[in-house]
Amino acid sequence: MLCEKCKKRTAAVFYNENINGKTRSFSLCSECAARLREKGDLQDITSMVGSFADPFSELQDNLFGGFFGLSKPQTLPGEKTCPGCNSTYADILKDGKVGCPECYSAFSSELSRMIRSIHGTTAHTGAIPARHRARQEREEHVKQLRKDLQEAIKKEDFESAARLRDEIRAAEAQNDSKEGE
Repeated sequence: MLCEKCKKRTAAVFYNENINGKTRSFSLCSECAARLREKGDLQDITSMVGSFADPFSELQDNLFGGFFGLSKPQTLPGEKTCPGCNSTYADILKDGKVGCPECYSAFSSELSRMIRSIHGTTAHTGAIPARHRARQEREEHVKQLRKDLQEAIKKEDFESAARLRDEIRAAEAQNDSKEGE
């Protein structure tokens, strides 16, 4: 594949960037990628990846403290560990990945803070596989009905509240029957 910029050399750098929902992809040769890095049009993340891999890196304090807003990982005696894989939060920070699915429960507050500081939110906003989309839409509908029910109760509109209660029960029954399939 040829470089998209110069169309002369073979592409060696493949870069995808997603900013506010706008995705850009680059297939560049080394020289064009270096020029874009110098201009600031292409982010160089190799130093970040290196600091995840090397726990003794001098960049670690700056990366975790400045970039992510987290303190340097420290292993303390009696530190909380994951019951599934015995990973500590410091291990997760050092490796840049969780050890097993149970880590998400064991370190939920710590991971929520980290994910929020990196992504700005902990709610998934990306594409949903088609097989899960209908279930999520039903759950969102029930959530909205519950909010409407609370508003009706505050306004003392008990007729609307009773109607909404019945809608919630019907929607939950439908959700239960769909999940059983």
